[in-house]
Amino acid sequence: MLKEERSNLILKCVEGRDAVSYEELMSVIDASGATLRRDVDQLCEGGLIRKIRGGIAPVIRMNAKPLQFYFFREQQLRNMAAKDAIARRAIELVETPDTLILFGGTTVMRFAEYLPTSGLTVLTDSLPVTSHLTLNTQNRVFMTGGEVLAPQGVVLSLFDEGPVQHIAASTLFIGCHAVTQAGIMEDDPLPLHGVRVVRKQAQRLVVLADSSKFLESRSLVVCPLSEVDVFVTDDGISDKAHKMLVDAGVTVLVAETGGNAVAEVG
Repeated sequence: MLKEERSNLILKCVEGRDAVSYEELMSVIDASGATLRRDVDQLCEGGLIRKIRGGIAPVIRMNAKPLQFYFFREQQLRNMAAKDAIARRAIELVETPDTLILFGGTTVMRFAEYLPTSGLTVLTDSLPVTSHLTLNTQNRVFMTGGEVLAPQGVVLSLFDEGPVQHIAASTLFIGCHAVTQAGIMEDDPLPLHGVRVVRKQAQRLVVLADSSKFLESRSLVVCPLSEVDVFVTDDGISDKAHKMLVDAGVTVLVAETGGNAVAEVG
């Protein structure tokens, strides 16, 4: 059974219940006890469940579908090992003190969890990123203003006013829905506008995206590949996709999902 399948089953077992024992999990999930506990640990680290004596319990009632646990939760479970490897590799691009802009979904969220606990000023559109940084670090955190988009867990606006105009950052870190020859792709005009606004405030653009994004396609171009300074992905990237980035002048950092990261520079 694949890791993502096990993680989905764990969440389904606990959904709508007060608690589930490890014995019950073992009866429905085809995995060793050690593997199951590692899966549980990772889900706990992601804030999706909590451990109790002899088992696990929901953080809150799942049937309430809270903001960060609905669409965002489903995306969190996809390619978890790759996202973790990318986050660890990308943290090498961060020094303190510094000012960063973080825009995006679950990969950017994972990256935020590895940020230094002090010395940073961070502007973000992400509610989960904001929650993590304010609760677990002493970094200064600013949020963009605008409409709350519940499924994605972000706050965005069609207008340019707000704290964005007063931030001068070294680096903008973004995720994406797809990467094609046309560039970094999205399918919603609101995130597209948001990234274009904050791009003006950062010296460097870094994209964090796992290798599955090269198999996707969307209709809106956030920016051409030539505007990307660094692209951090995992070792599942194909030779064709890697060449596409390098030919566009992008520095490509490849993180090994086994835990040892290597860099390939274009």
